Amino acid sequence: MLTCHQVAEEATEYMEGAGARTRRLRVWAHLRVCPNCREYLRQLSRTIGLARRALAPPPAAEVEDELAAIFAAHGKGAAE
Repeated sequence: MLTCHQVAEEATEYMEGAGARTRRLRVWAHLRVCPNCREYLRQLSRTIGLARRALAPPPAAEVEDELAAIFAAHGKGAAE
């Protein structure tokens, strides 16, 4: 069975579905019995997702205007 250190080294490839099938199966087997590594992969996945969102281009001005109108209309209804 792989060690936690080995799983950490393989984490990105595993999450991308890359690498040899037997290696991915070994990572999967380790994750089944190791809550610490499962948490590590969960945190890594969340970090990657947040980084992608942070680096995404800002929305177009039209989208911002539409959202502002929706929020303004919603605010009027809630105040009544």
